[in-house]
Amino acid sequence: MQRLCTRNCRLWKKNTWVFGIKYATQPESFWFKRKMRKQGKQQQIYSSFLVLDFEATCDRGRTIEPQEIIEFPCIKLNTNTCEIEDVFHQYIQPKEIPVITPYCTELTGIMQEMVDDQPYFEETFIQFQKWLQKTGCWNSDNKSIFVTSGDWDLKVMLPKQCQLSNMHIPSEMKHWINIKKAFAAATGYFPRGIIDMLTKLQLPHQGRLHSGIDDCRNIATVLKTLIDRGFVFEETSHLDLDKS
Repeated sequence: MQRLCTRNCRLWKKNTWVFGIKYATQPESFWFKRKMRKQGKQQQIYSSFLVLDFEATCDRGRTIEPQEIIEFPCIKLNTNTCEIEDVFHQYIQPKEIPVITPYCTELTGIMQEMVDDQPYFEETFIQFQKWLQKTGCWNSDNKSIFVTSGDWDLKVMLPKQCQLSNMHIPSEMKHWINIKKAFAAATGYFPRGIIDMLTKLQLPHQGRLHSGIDDCRNIATVLKTLIDRGFVFEETSHLDLDKS
């Protein structure tokens, strides 16, 4: 009996693996066919997506405290035209621990000379909020929302950085779309990350993974594709106002 159970378990694992490989490489044959048939663009709730992806100080095998944002990119995507309308991008000089570790450079591509003589977070955050106002992200004709890959950027890193810098978090940055959750709602598959989403959509990855600005552009590519296939995005995540 034990030998039979072991054999059945091996067969089950083999069949499950074959099933996963088959449908992970054929988007139109499984969840994409069931959950997201091409039905054309639908009217989106939001007129603009603000795609955001921070990079922060880090080191191999240990947590840097305090961790600080060192790359602040944001792309404004028009949900009607699916065109990028504007880009904010700034490298930031860390204040508390100013030295970039070799591991951080290896992971993000950010070298010491790229942050030396750059503004600190406080100045960058003020400039970013001015950019948001200039681009009219929340005027009467434009309803915008931030989009991130995961909840870490706006639920963890920004609150920690703003607390460290003694700065207020704007209410508009307390609500966002986690594209991984939206992708799961659209397809029935929860992705591991950006490359996984691109793979399922049969789209090429462009640039460098963990480069903030390149990650933003790849997230925007996923957004465009899901919009074209008729998925309507809704807010997925928020920051507890009492903890901000």
